[in-house]
Amino acid sequence: MKFRRVVTLGVLLALVATGCVTGVRAGARCKSADWGDDGTFVLKCEKGRWVRKATKVQVAQLIIAILKARTSTTTSTQVPAPAPSVAQLAAGASHTCALMNAGTIKCWGYNLQGQLGNGTNAASPTPVAVIGITGATQLVAGSNQSCALLAAGTVTCWGANAVGQLGNSSNTSSATPVAVTGITGATQLAAGASHTCAVLAGGTIKCWGYNSSGQLGDSSVMTSSTPVAVTGITGATQLGAGDGHTCAVLAGGTIKCWGNNFYGQLGNGSTTSSATPAPVPVSGIATATRLRAGFYHTCALLAGGTVSCWGNNLYGQLGNGSTADSSTPVAATGITGATQLTAGSGHTCAVLTGTARCWGVNATGQLGNGTTTNSSTPVAVVGIP
Repeated sequence: MKFRRVVTLGVLLALVATGCVTGVRAGARCKSADWGDDGTFVLKCEKGRWVRKATKVQVAQLIIAILKARTSTTTSTQVPAPAPSVAQLAAGASHTCALMNAGTIKCWGYNLQGQLGNGTNAASPTPVAVIGITGATQLVAGSNQSCALLAAGTVTCWGANAVGQLGNSSNTSSATPVAVTGITGATQLAAGASHTCAVLAGGTIKCWGYNSSGQLGDSSVMTSSTPVAVTGITGATQLGAGDGHTCAVLAGGTIKCWGNNFYGQLGNGSTTSSATPAPVPVSGIATATRLRAGFYHTCALLAGGTVSCWGNNLYGQLGNGSTADSSTPVAATGITGATQLTAGSGHTCAVLTGTARCWGVNATGQLGNGTTTNSSTPVAVVGIP
């Protein structure tokens, strides 16, 4: 134990790495602070004389013990890599995709048009990896296509492409991801039934795909397989896309919409579709923070945690206790403290503090309240939390 106090780890490692003066003997004169070796003992020059410190066997044993201890400590403190987990979900008409926390994507379900992105057209009841996707930060799904926002600000899409909804200057469906032409600096995506839009750096928007109602926002009704700029939009922060309409939250909390307006889903007090000119401002909205669109209705989460909706209300999906359509925003009854919002084709849900409430069509139990009865006012989802 006395030897441990005298011979430090640094010295021992130095001995192993560089050796020492050989052929010396204890008691002989020396002129430096070197270590020595007389064949059996390790010596050190102290006060001009070689002094024995330990046998070479002892030194070797101690080095082995120290190295074993270091290896054991390193092994015991290693932290395993976290298991992959789901960061985001997106659902199309008959397929679902999951963005994993590592930036990869897995999909499952119907696959006739390649909407699973795994290079085949075979349906899969279990998740399969989308080919070639790394660094994804957002995931959206239309009826039969999916798109991912990548870390570099580019966008890639896969699946159906009959009306150019993949944005790659083609109308051929793809079972593997293809790059959207000319998109850089994208920050957010939204997918409608057969069109997709991206917010770009600076708050402008580009859209691609089906455009029969002017949902691409370029003041035309020409379908486009390459991205086109939305007319007159700057400062956009959020997007929502329905079957044939699109809306954007602007930097000040206002909203503009464009496209199909048969049910008042543009929220501007009329039922006139807006292709030219496009877009139009939504009436009375000034503090929007999030936006979601169903097939024919739109809802906004406001700064105070309330929710306002407009458009088709056949099933009560506006949540205001009525089934009458509204071309201007109406408040969803009893919703306060909402933090998240989502919309299906004919129903809407909001996350409150620790709970969830839904309203609208409920024929297959999509409101989660234990019934199949439609509700025009928000109902609590059973078992959440």
